[in-house]
Amino acid sequence: MNTVKDLLELALADGHGPRSDQIVDAAADVARGRRRLRRRRLASVGGVAVAAAAGVSVPLIVLAPAHPVATEHPGKQGVSLSPAPQGKQSIRLVAFTGDQPPGYQVADVPRGWVVQGGTPYALVIAPQGDPDTNVDSFTGKLVVMLLSSDASPPSSGTSVPVNGMRGFLDTQGDTQILIFQRPDGRWVDIQAPTSLGWDADTFAQFASGVQVLGNAQPSRG
Repeated sequence: MNTVKDLLELALADGHGPRSDQIVDAAADVARGRRRLRRRRLASVGGVAVAAAAGVSVPLIVLAPAHPVATEHPGKQGVSLSPAPQGKQSIRLVAFTGDQPPGYQVADVPRGWVVQGGTPYALVIAPQGDPDTNVDSFTGKLVVMLLSSDASPPSSGTSVPVNGMRGFLDTQGDTQILIFQRPDGRWVDIQAPTSLGWDADTFAQFASGVQVLGNAQPSRG
């Protein structure tokens, strides 16, 4: 058998081979071979343990699971990269058609909103069916007017140019305010409820379509 032969060779390699004048005891040689083989195996196991303790890299075989394991990452759902003010859905602009009162004109209005009316001091735009039809009431409405004659032009806020002219956007409570300068030097004051969800680009788009007519007047106070 190959196993017995191997054990005999290990016993002879151990330096205990028989002299030519001695009778070979095969059983004793097999026993010595088995002891030597056992010592080699123990030495091999001990070497791995020492290498691990010394921080030496020992190659290991890692068995992959039979089925992939799903990993959850909580807190990464529903991330919005560009939220509208107060997380509200932006109401987009649509072209305005129809008559407009004197003083101011607009090219666009929020979808579902109508021009309620106006005076030389302000143009008022509100949601269709708004029960508050008083054009002197600005709460929750989109209003276009000239900057008050006793107010100073803004110098701070988010810079929002309109038709290449200076403009500044600010938020006060539930109202967004864009004040921009016209080529004739006058400043236009646009106030909108945050419920419109407009960003700076939408505000600039609306403001670029605003016209100030000859009979428009700034308020005072």
